[in-house]
Amino acid sequence: MQKRRIITQIVLWCFVLSAGLLTGGSIFEGAVLTPLWSHALPESVRQWPYGTVQSKFFAFATPLYALCSLAILIVSRWMSPPQRKWAWGAGLCGLIVVIATFTFFFPILQKTEGAQGAGLSGEEIVRLVQQFKTWHWGRWALLIGSWVAGLRVFSLSGSSSQQGAEVL
Repeated sequence: MQKRRIITQIVLWCFVLSAGLLTGGSIFEGAVLTPLWSHALPESVRQWPYGTVQSKFFAFATPLYALCSLAILIVSRWMSPPQRKWAWGAGLCGLIVVIATFTFFFPILQKTEGAQGAGLSGEEIVRLVQQFKTWHWGRWALLIGSWVAGLRVFSLSGSSSQQGAEVL
């Protein structure tokens, strides 16, 4: 029982830290980087010489967050029911963020910022960048929601974890 509690706490710490790291990086990307390459569309994309400068950070942070999201879903079965509910919310939001990142956001960045809009018309560049900027808000909401849900699991771990351990 004690071993499960320790593993659960380690996974929870890793999840909360990875969610915080990804949230901070995403906010930096949206507040600083995206306005630099998308301020005067489509020319700002066509003249952006740096490629996807954020890719090195996100190539590390996103898979880490994905792994921690899966891990929190797995170990949630050892948590008390109130913790489990919040852990599932955190993990599912995390997986949705990661899936959306790889299937929607990353391809747009590759076509625009990464390739300077090569092969795209000006209208296509504008449309893709506007989609990226618009849906980025939803990704932030899910990302921050998962982080807050992870923190909520921590707040419930004091008395709830003892009750959950007795049930097991």
